[in-house]
Order: sequence, then C-alpha cells, then structure tokens
Amino acid sequence: MVDFTHPAPPAQPAVPVTLGRTLRPAGDGVLSALPPGDEGAPYDRRAAAYDRLVASPLYNRLLWRTSPRTYAAFAAEALHAGDGPLLDVACGSGVFTAAAYRHADRPLVLADRSLAMLGRARGRLGLAAPEVSFMQADLFDLPFAAGAFETVACHGALHVFDDLPEALRALRAQLAPGGTLYVTSLVAETPIAARYLALLHRAGEVATPRRQADLLAHARAELGDVTARRHGAMCFLTART
Repeated sequence: MVDFTHPAPPAQPAVPVTLGRTLRPAGDGVLSALPPGDEGAPYDRRAAAYDRLVASPLYNRLLWRTSPRTYAAFAAEALHAGDGPLLDVACGSGVFTAAAYRHADRPLVLADRSLAMLGRARGRLGLAAPEVSFMQADLFDLPFAAGAFETVACHGALHVFDDLPEALRALRAQLAPGGTLYVTSLVAETPIAARYLALLHRAGEVATPRRQADLLAHARAELGDVTARRHGAMCFLTART
C-alpha cells in the first residue's frame, strides 16, 4: 500500500511494495521509504565533493589501481543481464552508471539513503531515462516485496558495511529465482589501498578492511556460486540465485 499526500508525487516504482509500507514524496522526484524525521545520510553536505573525487580517473588510478571505465563496464553488464526490474542499492550519484542507465529498456529502481546523492543521480539521468524510479531507502529495510527484482546491483558499497553477511542476505532477498546479483567492494589487495582503507576505517568511513579471500568466503557462504574478478583494489562479484 502506497500513501501519497503530495498532489503531484513522483512515479510509483513498477515493482511490488510490501503491504503496509508507506512511501512519501521527498522532493526532486524521489520517494522515501524512511520514517519521517530520518534524514537519511549525515554526509549529504559532502555529496558534491565526494562526487568529484570518486569520478576522478587520477584518484582511482593512484589509490585503487583501477578506473571509472571499469566500474561503468560492470554496471552496463548488470543492466544487460535481463529485461525484468533491476534494483541498484546504494546507487550514489550515478556517476559511473548514468551512461548505461540512460539507455535502459527495463524498469530500474535506484535506492540510496542520501537524498543529495539521489538528487545528483536524477540530475544526471533527467528525462532521458523514463524507466528509472528514485527511492530513499535503507538496504536493511527496503520496502519491496521479496524476490521483486531480476537483477540486483550494489556498486562500490560493500566495504562500508560492518556486517557483510547481513548485507549480502539483504541483497539476495530482493532477487527473484534465477536472478543475478552484481556487487563490488574495495579490498586491501595493494599496499596503498590497504593503508588508505585503514585510514578511512579509523575515520569511521568504512568497515574493517577486508582481503579478497575474506570477501569471497562470505559471499560464497551467503550466495553459493560466486564468480569473482579483481581490478586493482576493486573486487567484482557476480552470483546467480
């Protein structure tokens, strides 16, 4: 059940919403599944600076030994994995995904706790992507019916979660039978990445740094058959239910 109180609310996502959940307009074409009073993300004021940083090829090459082109190619791979609904959790600003999503011919739901990030993602896509809905929501309390999505993606966010198994279970719960999960995570596989992740962890920005073997062990325990590849300090995982 969706309760709209705004006279011209954003479009309802073309996927089932759990009975009893209320979505409310949050401005700028975004629906929110968060309780009233929950601001979502404390770093909203840093969204613009964060966006510029993570989009920098130099930043990605020097710290993570990878490139934005690699992220964009993985996002396009997820997009073309099917034609049913796709959920992108912790979608951020769409800086690496917008180029692919502009040409989507399947329903997409972009979800993030940050309104500022969602606003930037919506600005990048604009009216060029009528299949896309924007949702302010928490990974661990998504409003959608279980198994509502043929594809679930979570790009560049797993390294933020302290409870990795819980995060993986929450993502898997959204997958329809036969669906595919596409996730990426920074891993401490290069000396520079290991030092910088440790610094970010001390600042409270990421979880305890993990090696690829640890990430893969958790992923296989929760998801079963997992395919992994790594480019620099970014690990790319694919799993089919």
